[in-house]
Amino acid sequence: MKGISLLALVAILPLLCQTQETEEQRSCHGAFDLYFILDKSGSVKNHWIEIYSFVESLAEKFISPMLRMSFIVFSSRATTILKLTEDREAIRGGLQILRTEVPGGDTFMHEGFKKANEQIFHETHGGVRTASVIIALTDGELQQTQFYYAEQEAERARSFGAIVYCVGVKDFNETQLSTIADSIDHVFPVTGGFHALQGVIDSILKKSCIEILAVEPSTVCAGESFQVVVRGNGFYHARNIDQVLCSFKINDTITQNEKPSDIQDTYLLCPAPVLEDVGQVVYLQVSMNKGLTFISSSVSITSTHCRTGIILFIALLVLFLLLLLALLWWFWPLCCTVVIKEPPPPPPPEPSNLGTRVPFIRNLMMRMAYLKKSGPL
Repeated sequence: MKGISLLALVAILPLLCQTQETEEQRSCHGAFDLYFILDKSGSVKNHWIEIYSFVESLAEKFISPMLRMSFIVFSSRATTILKLTEDREAIRGGLQILRTEVPGGDTFMHEGFKKANEQIFHETHGGVRTASVIIALTDGELQQTQFYYAEQEAERARSFGAIVYCVGVKDFNETQLSTIADSIDHVFPVTGGFHALQGVIDSILKKSCIEILAVEPSTVCAGESFQVVVRGNGFYHARNIDQVLCSFKINDTITQNEKPSDIQDTYLLCPAPVLEDVGQVVYLQVSMNKGLTFISSSVSITSTHCRTGIILFIALLVLFLLLLLALLWWFWPLCCTVVIKEPPPPPPPEPSNLGTRVPFIRNLMMRMAYLKKSGPL
């Protein structure tokens, strides 16, 4: 039984990991300002709970602690249910207030945009204007005057750097909403009615989320130039990718913007400023509109002390010595080997004349012996 349980656990574990990864992919870590502008006119009276559930589910997907959120409702006039805040307790409180709203009145969408524009104009985050995303929801068709003013206010929001999305439910006018939104691609049609709102949450999340997830490298050598790879999502959501900028905030005092050398939807390749001092910290931001607003992040780069020059010199020296030894080993037998040749054989000995001298000596000795025997003459 234990063996079967272990096998079952091994089989289920990849599925659990895949589910967790999928849920993580369906969340947004982007740090920007998110405005919900919601139709509270009489036409949605019987569907308010579906609108509330849609907003609650979508709001839970934006999980960055630096993201700020605001809830605005409009009918014959507009009301800011929740002013822009990153406080999660306040956001939950705003959702509870939103739940108790009672729809009724006309459809003055432009009044809702006015409330958002007031906040966008006055709000900054860390000394710079934070990027804004507006999600406006309505049903039905706007009257011509209402549409005109809504278009004007949406254009004003864009002049502040906001990205405008529209969610149209049931009998909406797609031409009107594509004009109010940034483009037809920024409109999410829900033709199946209010109960189908949950079905577009992932699509809205994917298109509206602009997030910075990581930077490589995160540690650099002081005094040296370098490039960084900014990894994230949604960098193609810019109206014009030529307006995308990497922004480096050095020690919370100096901001330097750089144009990426390569732009993809999931990463940017950016030249970075040289950090002269050890211990300098740079926080990374991205602008989608040439520096008008910025998407913040907690991703940072730190400068450190490096001996890269000495290390490089030593490495090159070692390689040079190894190469020299290899060359010596290869060419030594060819140029410096002493070849010892065998000596030539000795010449044959000359014939000896000892044989001719022996009889002479013998005769001489015999003569001397004879003379000795004969005595003096």
